[in-house]
Amino acid sequence: MIRHAAPVENHHYVCYECCVARLLKDLVVRQGETATCSLCGATKVRCAGTGTDDFLLAIKALIRYHFGEWQYHSKLGDGSLEGLFSIDPNPLLRINPAQSDIDREDVILSFMSDVNDRQMQVEVITAYGRDIYGYYPHTPVSAGESHILQSARRKLADTNYFLVEDEYEAIIRPIVVYMSGTVSAGSKWHRARMGAKRRAADFHEIGAPPQYFFEPHKDKAIGAPPVGVATAGRVNRPGVSYLYLASNSETAAAEIRPHPGELVSVGMFEVNKDLRVVDLRTHDLTKLWRSDSQLEMLELIIAMEKIFATAAPPSNRSAYTLTQFLAEIFRRLGFDGVLFRSTVGDGDNLVAFNPAHADWVAGSSRAIGVARVRYDWSDVAMFDESETYDMDYEKQSKLLEQ
Repeated sequence: MIRHAAPVENHHYVCYECCVARLLKDLVVRQGETATCSLCGATKVRCAGTGTDDFLLAIKALIRYHFGEWQYHSKLGDGSLEGLFSIDPNPLLRINPAQSDIDREDVILSFMSDVNDRQMQVEVITAYGRDIYGYYPHTPVSAGESHILQSARRKLADTNYFLVEDEYEAIIRPIVVYMSGTVSAGSKWHRARMGAKRRAADFHEIGAPPQYFFEPHKDKAIGAPPVGVATAGRVNRPGVSYLYLASNSETAAAEIRPHPGELVSVGMFEVNKDLRVVDLRTHDLTKLWRSDSQLEMLELIIAMEKIFATAAPPSNRSAYTLTQFLAEIFRRLGFDGVLFRSTVGDGDNLVAFNPAHADWVAGSSRAIGVARVRYDWSDVAMFDESETYDMDYEKQSKLLEQ
């Protein structure tokens, strides 16, 4: 049941400069009034009142976006909602080192006291009392842990994809307006292929190594593979030919995973019509924040970006089952391709569903040698046999096999 309460009189204000989150800055611009900022003390500046409905709703949406419930629900951990505003640097409101902790707390409490009683379109707490342990706590929306994609992955494990396409197309259709982008005709993109077409050598002096010359692949030889012989990729199913491109040649080469000492041909393709694409690089809290359902939509967009951007090793192409499934839904919804960030290069990837929508740029091909491949490492938490985990994937797998 949605509870409403009358807006309270504004006793505190925050100015544009003290708002870190773009969502709050936009509120100051759109709805602000001239006042004295309660955080930095600036006078006669445009501010947002902490007692307005939109300010409180924005605060709740920002908490959901940046923080997991374990960080602020006292019955799950040792944090609190008010404590989130003491984190430095703060993703919501700037911390003024000249302001006392007591004065800052007074400002925060002016709106946090209403966080569970007003603007119930967004809930920050899943449950209270004894009921709390029957619910999964909120994860940060920005983490992209979408239960919708988790459900789709489970269904695709034991159900033919065409039996569930309509179900997930209906889920994705309402959010395409927030993902729709355009790749303009005339824009140039890069593509790579292993090896070269021809090799020759010149011997300049006895005992010295020869100088090698290479003719790179070009035109159709560096384009999309023929229909029927295309192997499974991140976006295409086996036998389906899509054109994989990148925003720069380094990213294009990195995406095909060459090893040191190998040769790669790279060339450019020019888009020959405006392409309507799913642009997974853009997910904007300022457009999806006014309800739990909108935050869920934003979480889904972020989750889709994560899985498209994450490259699977060649030994595990089955990991692309979900991205191939989503790409087919995008195509059914009238898109010409999908655009997403690369995790192996510093550029972006564009996959055109129709290879004829881009033409090879004559004279653009060149051959490059791979001198070194670099990896970034990070330690992960170690499994402890003595611990009990919320999700033990080995146990879950055994249960599913029974």
